[in-house]
Amino acid sequence: MKTEIGGDRLGSGNKESVSLKNYERSTHDLGYIWRSSMASGTLVPFMSEVALPGDSFDIKLDCDVKTLPTVGPLFGSYKIQMDVFQCPMRLYQGKLHMNMLNIGMDMSQIKLPQITMHSYYDETKGDNQQINSSSIYSYLNMRGLGRNSEVYATREFNAVPYLGYWDIYKNYYANKQEERGFVIHNSDTNNSYTISYFNVITNGLVTNITNSGQTINVTTPIVEAEIGYSWGNTQNEYGEPNINDITFLINGTSKYITNYWQTILVNKETKTITCNGYIGGTGSDTWFNDVTEVDNVEEATEGEPQLTEFPLENIDDMRMDILQAVKNTTAFQVNRLSQAPYGLGLAWGGDQSISNGNSLFYKEYSQEGLGIKTYQSDLFNNWISTEWIDGSNGINEVTAVSTAGNEFTIDSLNLANKVYNMLNRIAISGGSYDDWLDAVYTHERAKSCENPVYHGSLIKELAFEEVVSLGDTNIDGNEQPLGTLAGRGKLTGKHKGGSVRIKVDEPSYILGIVSITPRVDYSQGNKWDTNLKTMNDLHKPALDEIGYQDLITDQMAWFGTEAEKDGTINYETAGKQPAWINYMTNVNQTRGNFAVDGREMFMTLNRRYEQGTNGIEDVTTYVDPNKYNQIFAQQDLSSQNFWVQISNNITARRKMSAKVIPNL
Repeated sequence: MKTEIGGDRLGSGNKESVSLKNYERSTHDLGYIWRSSMASGTLVPFMSEVALPGDSFDIKLDCDVKTLPTVGPLFGSYKIQMDVFQCPMRLYQGKLHMNMLNIGMDMSQIKLPQITMHSYYDETKGDNQQINSSSIYSYLNMRGLGRNSEVYATREFNAVPYLGYWDIYKNYYANKQEERGFVIHNSDTNNSYTISYFNVITNGLVTNITNSGQTINVTTPIVEAEIGYSWGNTQNEYGEPNINDITFLINGTSKYITNYWQTILVNKETKTITCNGYIGGTGSDTWFNDVTEVDNVEEATEGEPQLTEFPLENIDDMRMDILQAVKNTTAFQVNRLSQAPYGLGLAWGGDQSISNGNSLFYKEYSQEGLGIKTYQSDLFNNWISTEWIDGSNGINEVTAVSTAGNEFTIDSLNLANKVYNMLNRIAISGGSYDDWLDAVYTHERAKSCENPVYHGSLIKELAFEEVVSLGDTNIDGNEQPLGTLAGRGKLTGKHKGGSVRIKVDEPSYILGIVSITPRVDYSQGNKWDTNLKTMNDLHKPALDEIGYQDLITDQMAWFGTEAEKDGTINYETAGKQPAWINYMTNVNQTRGNFAVDGREMFMTLNRRYEQGTNGIEDVTTYVDPNKYNQIFAQQDLSSQNFWVQISNNITARRKMSAKVIPNL
């Protein structure tokens, strides 16, 4: 490699150029097998590898998927997809976006973003006590903080793969038309304690804390006091709720603790509350570190995994926060205070015990932090936001042509028509900057790498074959006679893609994400043609390309429409679709007992819309894994009924010597 002494400059000649030695490359086998249980609809990282400038990765993917036995045969299949992305580290360091002067002389100034985690340690609790093996952190190769003898431990991990995961989610998996995403996040089903009285023993005296911060001697217990926790941004550095954030409901009256620096530790096992801090006003502060007696503690139960919604713009906000921190000399922190989805799994788990070292952090829950993908594209899972078309500053408003006075001209009509067509192209494409370039200029270009780059996939199909019982059994009192049908999942012969080659130009992570998507059926809706009234409602070729039509939710589920007793029908819409699209596509259908919940519907992958007082409650394109576990014995969201084995055959050529010791 040739370079000019002091740095290359245009037009300066070749007099002061020097040759630098090129480093040779060697070949390395980085292949491995990845195995994990999974649920459908989740986006699970199966590869997270560091790549350096000059590297070339030849990746050959293959996989095998098995399932737990089903309770019956299944008519339906799942799409198995493994996608590979390159995520440059530069994306998450503002200093690297500017080609800053002198930064190359001390690259230790470039701090990689860090995830801050806290946890306890108990040598009797096994491998997954600090980070659950099915959480996003485990899949990104963080398995624990380390043993400790203190109240809790803190550790920072490289956050680049974690940040890259959510950027990939926004750019490649999320539905931008919905402007929201979903993540699996656990919660506590009960986050309060009910106690018969709350007394603080200070200097041997029984006192009651009131909303004024005064200490009052009491001789009788308080009746019906409830402590409500605030587990948001109001904890102290130890993860304990501040007393000033706790409300006491005493005989129906709210009481507040107003002093700062007070913390409360709840131990549900010993039924005690330990207070640390001070009470009282200036000149009369009373320090205490005593234990109160608490009766009738209602223990909280661990919550089930649930789908938690968050705005997609939060992912853009995180990138902006990172770039705005360009002048900071410390690493950017991703922690429990970070907005969703980033900080959800880093928070403390509700009202678990803190004082005895048994507090449960959300990252200790199964599947915590995994993003949820969308269904396969079909008539009911693709639409354009109505606001983009009919809303304020929407296409129709921007391209409206005034007919008032003499303002209407053919020129204004032609201009409005051209703007209308251009905006339609942009709206259909997705609305981002890259979408705008594609739609407006239709130019094959070298995209600037400001987001993770997709490099390739492997796609397979998981179908189910029936299994016939060859003998009668009795399991837990349930008799299964000879000939009972069950099923099991098995990959078909479909094998699309699987070979990926990546040439790396800057320090990056190679991330692989696997997903299992149900190919769904529909049974609840009225087909579009049932609403035809006259022959004039039929398609006419002369009216092609007229714009958009509403996606009527009546087609998804009949209860998406309100029908009045006088025959008036009030339709609701999910969004906009190209006009006449019903003539161009179709969806899978189920009827008979396959369309009856509680009968044979479990044998199909039915898209079961939820019925509410205002129509369909879950008009969304995102998969709800709960709804596709009914074929298995374990049906809740925490179940992982798919066993996935992926072969990552990776051959890496990199500028690194294969010699491990000096030549002698």
